[in-house]
Amino acid sequence: MKVNNIISKKTCIAVALLSCYGASGGVMAQPLTLEQRMAALEAQLRVTQQKLQAYEEKEHAQQRNVASSAVPAAQSGTTVQATAAQAKTEPELSAGTLKKISQYVQDDTGFKYSGYFRSGWATTTNGGPKSWAVGSLGRFGNEYDGWYNLSLKKRAWRDGDKSIWANVQFEGDLGLTQSNESFEKGMSGGGMGKLSKLYVEGNGLLPFAPEASVWVGKHTLPQYEIQLLDWKSNRTLSGAGVGIENWKLPVGALSMAITRNDIDNYSTVCAAGSSSCSDTTQVNVNIAEVRYKNLPVSENTTLELGAKYAFANQTDEQKKAQADNDYYQVKSSWLGQAILRNPILKGSNELTLQVANNSLASQFMNISSANPDFDYNSSYYGIHSGGIGWRLVDQGEFYLGEKIIMAHALVYGRGHDLYSTYSGAHTDFTTARAVIRPSWIWNQNMQTALELGYFTQKNRVNNSTSDESGYKVTLAQVYKVDTSILNSRPELRLYSTYLKALEHEIDSQTFNDGKDYQISFGVQAEVVF
Repeated sequence: MKVNNIISKKTCIAVALLSCYGASGGVMAQPLTLEQRMAALEAQLRVTQQKLQAYEEKEHAQQRNVASSAVPAAQSGTTVQATAAQAKTEPELSAGTLKKISQYVQDDTGFKYSGYFRSGWATTTNGGPKSWAVGSLGRFGNEYDGWYNLSLKKRAWRDGDKSIWANVQFEGDLGLTQSNESFEKGMSGGGMGKLSKLYVEGNGLLPFAPEASVWVGKHTLPQYEIQLLDWKSNRTLSGAGVGIENWKLPVGALSMAITRNDIDNYSTVCAAGSSSCSDTTQVNVNIAEVRYKNLPVSENTTLELGAKYAFANQTDEQKKAQADNDYYQVKSSWLGQAILRNPILKGSNELTLQVANNSLASQFMNISSANPDFDYNSSYYGIHSGGIGWRLVDQGEFYLGEKIIMAHALVYGRGHDLYSTYSGAHTDFTTARAVIRPSWIWNQNMQTALELGYFTQKNRVNNSTSDESGYKVTLAQVYKVDTSILNSRPELRLYSTYLKALEHEIDSQTFNDGKDYQISFGVQAEVVF
């Protein structure tokens, strides 16, 4: 009982001291530098620890005096030793208290930094490696560039539960083929970087939705990645706009946004995607999007519904030029989706159904990158004639036993009367893609992974059909920080991959020396920090 009293007193004093430190935030809120704030924090922590130590020594001495006078001499030594031993095992500051202090420092300084990058080295039996059909066969052992993003977040203002944050994100790609991959060379030279996000985020500002966040600037609603295939099932490119996220309703939560995504509309005399043709006109395009998520279906299953509409705001001159067939007609496009999420075998699963028309649906048939974008890297071309496309996407991971985990990505899609960059206007397509990655778990930090990928696709225009198919086998030894395939990073991989093109009538793919296969070897690292 006395030991419990000691612990209770220590806890009260620690809380009081920390409260005093929290109250001193008004002083620290003066215009001090980050170094000055940290120095002040360290000084106060030292004082706190010294006071706690002094109090503990005083309590130990008092307890020894009480114990020696209250028990027979034969027992006093044992009682004092037991009490002192129990008190000694108590930490000066518990892990929970230290975590709260760490979070307080982060919130008080109002600065957060995070990032991601992927990098590595690879070669083949004959020449440098080539990626092929990453969005159909899977990315593991089939991507040789390096991607990165660096995010900075700084609180600009706070009043109680209300706060305003400034957000910046820089991202880009490196070819990882040459030493001098500078930004001025651009993507063709192996280096690309851009300021992808620049926005202000407000929390607790809306009286009718205090839990929601509001943003203004260059940003977008969250993107949903099909991780094994390296594309997003749903995304709107980051553009200047305004949005509200996680507006809690009696059932579920609502998010909405409108962003500007202007496109360079090509002249009809330019070949599709031609880099040598500069005859374009910039057309104003806006994209409105709404998502209604966290709708309960069962105890552990939720549903998300979403819709997106992209529409052009054109000048009279642009409308006339398109009517005269001088430029491609920029057609509005819509997309609707439903996402079912549920746990399965100690893992999770996500089933997505999407339906779209015009350019958004055309992207469904892309063999490598199947992101549902309105444009092609800010360019717009081709004849879109109101065609419809749909696809069903299933992804997730689950444990087949204590030693086996498997991730998967499965896609089936069809479309009618759509534009293809390969087969042209009025294309019908059917595509099926399957990637599975079973891994043997040696321990929490080591796995042996086998990724198998296969796809087949048919593009049909009038009576002409083009077939594309292939498979991939990747064997890898992976060092991890946890057993999850999709949700644990950092990760280090030593791998070997066999790529085989069975049919290549759509994109005419060949590897080095005109081969229809490739054997590659590499090391790759991926980290989130």
